[in-house]
Amino acid sequence: MIDFRYHLVSLIAVFLALAVGIVLGAGPLRDTIGDTLTGQVQDLREDRERLRGELEASEADVTERTTYLEQSAGVLLEGTLTDQSVTVVTVPGTTADDVEAVRDRLAQAGAQVLGEVALTEAWTDPDNLTFRQTFAGQLLGYIDPAPGEDAAVETIFGLALAHALTDAGEDGAPTEDAATLLDLLSSAEAPLVSLTTAPTGPADATVLIGPPDAAPPAPDADPDDTDAAAAVLASYVRLAEALGVVAPAVTVGAAASDLDLVAAVRADAAAAETVTTVDSVGEVTATLSTPLAVAVALSGGQGHFGFLDGAEQAVPPRVELTPPAPEADAGATDPSAEAADPSAEAADPSAEAADPSAEAADAAKTAATGVAAARDAA
Repeated sequence: MIDFRYHLVSLIAVFLALAVGIVLGAGPLRDTIGDTLTGQVQDLREDRERLRGELEASEADVTERTTYLEQSAGVLLEGTLTDQSVTVVTVPGTTADDVEAVRDRLAQAGAQVLGEVALTEAWTDPDNLTFRQTFAGQLLGYIDPAPGEDAAVETIFGLALAHALTDAGEDGAPTEDAATLLDLLSSAEAPLVSLTTAPTGPADATVLIGPPDAAPPAPDADPDDTDAAAAVLASYVRLAEALGVVAPAVTVGAAASDLDLVAAVRADAAAAETVTTVDSVGEVTATLSTPLAVAVALSGGQGHFGFLDGAEQAVPPRVELTPPAPEADAGATDPSAEAADPSAEAADPSAEAADPSAEAADAAKTAATGVAAARDAA
């Protein structure tokens, strides 16, 4: 049992230790402790100044490289997409600044950006799944070639949007089915897309832009929410694949984690073989690589460009696209026919030269007729 004497001894021991510490600290250990603390503080100050200098140097290097890339954009991109047209597609979460930066570089490369289409939350909303399944069946009649009977709803919607943005008739205008598809997708009971800038015509290629790095799920996240996020990402992957199946397409986004759009496309076997991707959206490298990647897709090539997982090379190769052949004018004279005309004209003099002999024969025939008439009269 603990009694008063135990407490008294404990208090005496505490005060004794304190007294000893004060005596030692103020006596023989004072200089040693002070010197040690002073040295440690000085070392920390030096480390702080060194790290600050390294940070400032790194920031200066990044700024200089960014400036260099921005100022060299004209040289890198000039004429890359001359006479080509592109329509931009965005998904929820994409930032306006990233979209504007990509559009500016496409225009700088010579492309005509025909419009911008944004997917709405209804594209993946699980609460209207029944409506989307019914609606997908209505779209099938306007998709040519029609997808397989086992095609998922997300695939049907992706193909519908791809045909709506790229199908052109002989006159260069959207086909009737393409116009119908775009109208249905943008004006349904729960519109699946909104026309940020209505496309002015069929595009030669599409660029799908995704959001920046996706936030990882919280440790205590609801499993249902995690599954829903995975389903949304899978839907966007099917869209990217459908865009690439119908026409040349590039997907631009993040690839820092498995939850990012570009990373998911690269990890999907079917999409990875069809879609051209560019990672690091929001960085100047991505905006410069996007027009070059579009040219690669238009040339019939395909690849994954950037610096993150799944990238095959950092910078897309520069591809010189063959300009479209001019349409034949029905009223214009065929050059080959014109080339043949000189010979025809050269033949005309001989025909004209033959005319005097023909006239002489006519005159002789007339004279002979007159002689015969005179003879008969005699």
